[in-house]
Amino acid sequence: MKILGDEMRKKIILLLLIPSLFLVSCGKKEKAQSTKVSTEDKGMVIKDDEKKRSDIINNILVGKSKISFNNTSYDVMSDGEFTQSNLWGTFQNKKDKKTSIQINASDNEQKIYGDLTGYELEDVKWDVEEPVQYLGVMEEALQYSTDKKTLMFKARTGDVIFSVTMFGKEKLTNKNVLELKKLAKGIKVEFVNGQATTNQ
Repeated sequence: MKILGDEMRKKIILLLLIPSLFLVSCGKKEKAQSTKVSTEDKGMVIKDDEKKRSDIINNILVGKSKISFNNTSYDVMSDGEFTQSNLWGTFQNKKDKKTSIQINASDNEQKIYGDLTGYELEDVKWDVEEPVQYLGVMEEALQYSTDKKTLMFKARTGDVIFSVTMFGKEKLTNKNVLELKKLAKGIKVEFVNGQATTNQ
């Protein structure tokens, strides 16, 4: 009877210990997995976001000219295409869902290259352009749409023709206009004539 009692006691102790060890093991495994996933997710999001902001339009080569555009306030690119003969991109501001920015540039081999008069984006009814002098290049102008919801700055050098346009869901405010002018004045175009260039 004494032997049977000891064996029974050992079995009961074993039966009580096994579930406890199993629960401790599972708990540690789950904690490690959730920590790993959250760390990887955070790292990836932050890294991608920083890269987007700093590298979208910086020292892009179009034709034989290098174009830089300070799009810090409009840093979310929704669509675009970049080649050495033609570039365009549409950008939005996370804080302003009512407006977007589009930049366009083409080299002098493209059909669109020529006098600024007649250089217009499609699907917009345009008002008369007004000559301006922001960058000191061959030709520059500001042009509103007839409904005042769109404003475009356009310019031409001997090598490229380019524009930056603000589109609004409503009539653009004075603040919007000042912002577009600031963006336009911040564009840099440098004729590099095939010199090697790198993003900085």
